[in-house]
Amino acid sequence: MTVAKRKEALELRKTMKPLMEKRRRARINDSLNHLKNLILPLTGRDKTRYSKLEKADILEMTVRFLGDIPPVNTKNSYREGYKACLQRVSSLLPKTSLDQDACQRVNDFVQQSMSATVTPTCLNCCAQSSRTFPQIHQRLLSLKSSFSSRPELQSRCGGGAVAPSRAQSGPQPVSAAMWRPW
Repeated sequence: MTVAKRKEALELRKTMKPLMEKRRRARINDSLNHLKNLILPLTGRDKTRYSKLEKADILEMTVRFLGDIPPVNTKNSYREGYKACLQRVSSLLPKTSLDQDACQRVNDFVQQSMSATVTPTCLNCCAQSSRTFPQIHQRLLSLKSSFSSRPELQSRCGGGAVAPSRAQSGPQPVSAAMWRPW
């Protein structure tokens, strides 16, 4: 590489570095602003009173909120995941090329399994391998749905209606890594 090319590369780096730093700071500020808009309603605070929060305050509020989320019983978490799997099997069953007798046997098994209780060995396995993220995710979803069901908050915060979820008796899908029997 020639001296002229090195100087040119150095000059380019000198001009690009401040631009990259400016973009990085803008991304951080946008993310913090988005986090503030998410966390204020969940903590029951009015957005208009907290329009000028410091970055550290936003992060502290978020950490406190996540720390206050109560743990969910792993037995229920396992049971919900198992039932979600069974419901998925029963919904996909008609789309398969299985004969009528095989479909009926699988459907009978699914119905029987949905009414059965979880065995202690399954509970031990679940307790050892479940993670906390699904619990946090479920808690946030329930808070979001309770927030969206209050019209006075929707009009103030500009929130729209949340898409209707599956029937309340059925388990909610969990998208994080968690041990499942399949």
